[in-house]
Amino acid sequence: MNKFKRLASVLLCMIMVIGCFAGCSSSEKETDEITDETMLIAYTEECKPFIYTDENGKLTGFDVEVFDAIFDDIKNDYKNYKFVQVDADYKVGEDTAFTDDEGNEFIAYVMAGGVMKDTGTFNEDFTFTDNIIDNRIVTVTAKDSKIKDYNGLEKQAVGVVTEQAMAALDENTTIKNNCKSVKEYSDIKAALADLDAGKITAVVTDEFTFCPLDSKDNYTVLPGELDTISYVYSLKKYDWYVESINDAIYELQSPEYNDADEFTPIVEKYFGYDASNFDYVPSQD
Repeated sequence: MNKFKRLASVLLCMIMVIGCFAGCSSSEKETDEITDETMLIAYTEECKPFIYTDENGKLTGFDVEVFDAIFDDIKNDYKNYKFVQVDADYKVGEDTAFTDDEGNEFIAYVMAGGVMKDTGTFNEDFTFTDNIIDNRIVTVTAKDSKIKDYNGLEKQAVGVVTEQAMAALDENTTIKNNCKSVKEYSDIKAALADLDAGKITAVVTDEFTFCPLDSKDNYTVLPGELDTISYVYSLKKYDWYVESINDAIYELQSPEYNDADEFTPIVEKYFGYDASNFDYVPSQD
């Protein structure tokens, strides 16, 4: 009987020790101490919901949660990772992202935090992942509206919400010039209230602003979009590491590697709807 108790006690201790190590392994992925074994992930400014400080003073957001989920698949020789804020002109994979008290310099090889593709010379200067998040510029009408496409906006009073939507409408000069009037709004709810009241007949806005609304099903979104703003993770030009990130997100998304799609719930958690158009296909080599 005493032997049995001693054996049970030993087994219990072993289970507790294993549990402690398992817990440490998970919690130590993200670190505060930067060393040669730390992967640095750069961001230039907080950009909600991609990356931001929550009410408890902790850095959080979509990108933070994604990298926590894929780190084990992309870490190579790194032991942990750290998000670091850098200047707006930071060159990922080249410039120093952090200098410790002893003067040691560290470079970030990945840039996150709401990085937009198709801006300036970005596409020529950097290598980037497949589109992670897409924000379409769309046009909303009343549910019973006779306007069925963009041709129907001719001689109509149109509202616009967000700078991105206004920029997209400016680019589509034919559509804009055919409108009777264009009124800018700072708030989507105010614009939709005027739409409901018949003061305007359509609202041009972006999906980040419109799709999370509880009332979105009360309106019709015209087919097509005026523009699509795509968000990616960027790396130094021709950096092979981009495939590792693409592969890791693909596996996070694919039920073939998990019991279920673990990527889409993260997207919906932070954007309020499925804002991703990630359609990466791994190479067959």
